[in-house]
Amino acid sequence: MMPLHRPPFFAPVGFGEVPVGAVIPFAGSLDRQDHGTSPIEAWGWMFCDGRVLAIAQYPELFAALGFVYGGSGREFKIPDYRGYFLRGAAAGSSVDPDADQRQPPEGGQGEAQGVGSIQSFALQTHEHIYSSAPAPATPSNTGQAAGAPSATATLTTGGPTSSLQPPGTVKVSASETRPVNVYVNYLIKFTYGLQRLHR
Repeated sequence: MMPLHRPPFFAPVGFGEVPVGAVIPFAGSLDRQDHGTSPIEAWGWMFCDGRVLAIAQYPELFAALGFVYGGSGREFKIPDYRGYFLRGAAAGSSVDPDADQRQPPEGGQGEAQGVGSIQSFALQTHEHIYSSAPAPATPSNTGQAAGAPSATATLTTGGPTSSLQPPGTVKVSASETRPVNVYVNYLIKFTYGLQRLHR
């Protein structure tokens, strides 16, 4: 879809507008119409699905993204955020202790620790304190057997777990570690022109 206006992505925007390249979560449907354009795209937004676009048709978005997410020559790619949690860039701070494990987008020209870089899932080393009952005492022929207190131990991530049973409320996944979550569609702003057309 050809934008009607082609101001640079950093051009001053009016109150209530967002810059080209901005990403938002969208809770609605992205169903396409018969003519091939979704209602969202008619207002200057598109789904972050990693699609390839022509630079000549989307110059504003290319000015914001460049080849960070891939592409070359006359085409570039937009980010593919399907299935991802988003995280603010550390930008030289110490809030991402594993920043050196980040990788640029596959096929892209972004920096390993820059915007668009990807970090795989991880589980931080941690400990759990648990109690284990001792073996039962055997009483002698006469007298009473003294009760033995339970033992307390600490289990560290990666330690033996063969004798432990997880509580029934814990969901175990062999694929990832994740918080409670809900699906949304991430959209990226690709032009100012269409929004101005509908005013």
